[in-house]
Amino acid sequence: MKDRHSTCEVEWLKYMKRNVSGLSTGKPYFILENFKPQSILLALVPEEEISDWETNLNSLGQFFGAPSVYAYHSADKFQKLSILKSLSNNKSGIVVASKEIFYEKIIHSKNLHNQILKFELGNTYEFNSLINRLVTAGYSRSEFVEEKGQFSRRGEILDIWSIDAENPVRIIFYNDQVETIKTFDLVTQLSSDVITSCEITPAALQPETLISDYLPKSSEIYFDFLPDNETPKIFAEYSWIINNSLETNKVQEDFKSFAGIRGNFQFFVNELKRIKKEGLKEYIFCSNNGEKERIEDILNEAGWDDDFPQLTITPLTEGFYSKSRKIAFFSSQEILYKKKLISFPKFKEGRRLEGLWEITKGDYVVHEKYGIGRYLGLNKLVRGDQEAEYLFIEYKGGDKLYVPVDDFEVVKKYIGTEGYRPKLFSLDTASWERIKQKAKEGAREFAESLLKLYAERHNAQGFAFTPDTPWEKELADSFPYQETPDQAKAIEDVKIDLKNPYPMERIICGDVGFGKTEVAIRASFKVVQDSKQVAVLVPTTVLAEQHFNTFSRRLEPFPTKVAFLSRFQSKAEQKKIISDLKSGSIDIIIGTHRLLQKDITFKDLGLLIIDEEHRFGVEQKEKIKKFKKNIDVLLMSATPIPRTLSFALSKLRDLSVIETPPYGRLPIETHLGPYDEKIVKKIIEAELSRGGQVFYVHNRVETINSRGEYLKKLVPNIRWGIVHGQMRSHDIEKAMWLFIHKEIDVLISTSIIESGLDIPTVNSMIVEEAENFGLAQLYQLRGRVGREKQKAYCYLFYTPELVTEESSKRLEALMEFSELGSGFRLALRDLEIRGAGNILSAKQHGFVKEIGFEMYGRLIEEASQSLKGEKAVKEEFKTIMDFLIPAHIPQEYVEAEDIRVTFYRKLAASKNKDDIEKIKSDLTDRFGKLPKPVENLFEITEIKFIAEKRRINSIVENDKFINIYFSDKIAISQAKILEIANTFAGKIEFLRGEKKGIKVIKSNIEKPYFAFLKDFLSSL
Repeated sequence: MKDRHSTCEVEWLKYMKRNVSGLSTGKPYFILENFKPQSILLALVPEEEISDWETNLNSLGQFFGAPSVYAYHSADKFQKLSILKSLSNNKSGIVVASKEIFYEKIIHSKNLHNQILKFELGNTYEFNSLINRLVTAGYSRSEFVEEKGQFSRRGEILDIWSIDAENPVRIIFYNDQVETIKTFDLVTQLSSDVITSCEITPAALQPETLISDYLPKSSEIYFDFLPDNETPKIFAEYSWIINNSLETNKVQEDFKSFAGIRGNFQFFVNELKRIKKEGLKEYIFCSNNGEKERIEDILNEAGWDDDFPQLTITPLTEGFYSKSRKIAFFSSQEILYKKKLISFPKFKEGRRLEGLWEITKGDYVVHEKYGIGRYLGLNKLVRGDQEAEYLFIEYKGGDKLYVPVDDFEVVKKYIGTEGYRPKLFSLDTASWERIKQKAKEGAREFAESLLKLYAERHNAQGFAFTPDTPWEKELADSFPYQETPDQAKAIEDVKIDLKNPYPMERIICGDVGFGKTEVAIRASFKVVQDSKQVAVLVPTTVLAEQHFNTFSRRLEPFPTKVAFLSRFQSKAEQKKIISDLKSGSIDIIIGTHRLLQKDITFKDLGLLIIDEEHRFGVEQKEKIKKFKKNIDVLLMSATPIPRTLSFALSKLRDLSVIETPPYGRLPIETHLGPYDEKIVKKIIEAELSRGGQVFYVHNRVETINSRGEYLKKLVPNIRWGIVHGQMRSHDIEKAMWLFIHKEIDVLISTSIIESGLDIPTVNSMIVEEAENFGLAQLYQLRGRVGREKQKAYCYLFYTPELVTEESSKRLEALMEFSELGSGFRLALRDLEIRGAGNILSAKQHGFVKEIGFEMYGRLIEEASQSLKGEKAVKEEFKTIMDFLIPAHIPQEYVEAEDIRVTFYRKLAASKNKDDIEKIKSDLTDRFGKLPKPVENLFEITEIKFIAEKRRINSIVENDKFINIYFSDKIAISQAKILEIANTFAGKIEFLRGEKKGIKVIKSNIEKPYFAFLKDFLSSL
């Protein structure tokens, strides 16, 4: 074996390391040149460079027949298994991994194939053994499939998301035989494409063998590091990509980088001219169309009169050239940006929320007719053959109210004021009606003042910005993610506002990391296009710096000056920035409340962006009010304060909600419990063992250093650092730099980290004394982890004896809303816990306490409609339905109560037969064939639609008759009565006495009566 590892080869490796170090694209090109089709080549590189290697191999692969490229990340178990399956099947491709791949125990190739589950139409499977096989293969059972590696069974429906599949599948059985296979959408949980078969790859690595089990002896190895003494022993049986035959003609060859371009457009143009003169073929790699168009602009502006280089839409991290090969590759990342960009994941829609005003057991609710009660869940009532579910509400004195689920709309969640427990009303409606009337008068008074205030803003003279410029399109095209539908709508909403002739005031409400900043960047760039300035106001220096970096990076290709201002800068730096602001040479200024001080003046301010408004104090908010006059304002928050949110919900401000998570983002697994140092030790060790880092939140500056010493004893050999608000700016930056560059394992900090930090390798967070944090704070803190594709964990530790009722509700709410995109709904819960805030006078507060914010807000809206002369929405007619048959969604059909409530809500809100068919289709798709009680529920709802159109008060079934009672508003002519009597002779009789109506004789019509009732009611 010695000839394979000759001195010359080791020298060549040293040569490559010395001369191509940092030239990430030259090395992949060399690999591709030496790759033999139908073989396996293993490129061993540092773990942190695997993603770049994958990008560059795929982009450059177009020149070499596009071989398969597999990125084997050490912490991604599912990706590893997917690659192992591909290798065992194809035995061909380039695998990029760290050298640790050779030390890790993995599943044996034979076992991997034996555990693959194949489903085909018509095949029969025994369900219990099937479930056992899935569990053995590493799949976890869940109520609904939302992540790879999960499965869910509901009757004869089996949902599974294979670890290597793009979409989950829904397999529908009939008597253990596969009847249908479909993919389904995580957003709606509804099925889509029909397929004929699918494979489920094992989800457990099962430590049995080494990677050598998957690599043929002909496999070749490339090292991107100097081999140590162990290297020849480990890789002895494989060929090295560098061998003796390469010595004479390769050692003298090298790849050269374009050192010095990095955002210097003129340098790029000069290099391009030089390369062209030397006869090299030039290619420019762009990440997207926006970058391509911008580079074409640069060449045109430079007076380029020759043929353009070939521009291709595929990313390359760094350019290089080779004279002997007569090639030159330029990267848009070097041409347009001063700093190297990180790799970006793609966006994909995640699961949406079912609704915003959910109620859960124990919540206070407001019934339109009976007032405030306590919701105690769904109750099934049985009367003879009749079975139905009702909303069970408890009132004063233990009185009970059972509300039919088709009356869902008359019940709303109670939201009052902080620290106030509402009194329960009795079922005697007199006191409730008195309070409602008083509140109505107060609402009108309040609406008058609000309309005056907002009319003043709409009548104010603003600036109507011009239509989009070509550069705006280029900026949009250069966005490194795919816009989510919510994000695209928010961007469009803001553009429409900016084009209006009166000042904008819009709130962008979106979860942490869901793309609010990009909305702000697009808005800012639009404003700058019309030669106006933008001020971005943020609560902390750390967040300001992150925004400055993000804005600078996105706008770097364009002639836009972005600056940053904070009190930590030297006086000379601040003076220069202030002067440039006044002269107009700065287009966008990003800063903390330093921007609110008297010495700050603008040449022409057009837009104010406020991030996390609730973090500013009363004095600062007063200054912001003066700032906002006659200019456009954009507010951004993941959890808006109740005051801001309540205005938005009252339609007094414009609101855009972004609730769609990025592709690959997993929900943050949140744990809650009393502090336990043994658990803390395990958490830290587990995260470090997978190559990650930890945020440790200790919110006491006076004891934060001793906490570091304590952790050092608890987990020896960890490297820890400290960050808190009383440190000097330079020391904070230094600690953060060390942490970002993985020279610190555990960062102990105060809540200073809750805004602005985006570090993909930090995927565990420990929070001490969580009971002392606000809900919005905890939500923001938790959002600092889980920013990439790694599963993230947040551990909230509390001190049991210090937990108040209110802090307990905050912590429970955070646990409840652990899914992605829940920031908006969490804000509503925050509104419930903290109350409606100080948007109202003391008098108005009283009304909110007595009838709840939702109802009072509706009264305000009705009052404002009346004052504006708008027609009030007519109250819908309701028909009471009472049939002696089971009509509900059985628990054994849909187990989760909140999902049953959701479908009841949808049914109650439906307007026509098409709506009913859609709900029926959704239920069938997700839970299987409809049981008889559900079919009855749909039939009764359809009859209800017809009855309400004809002003029928109620339809009540007893042992012999179905009584149909007319309302006073219904008028039937004598001729019509005679026609009905003749058409339905022997089947109906007219009711005598006070109640007008008709009784249907059950013995004379066919069961289950639904068809007859539809025909009869339609004839009225």
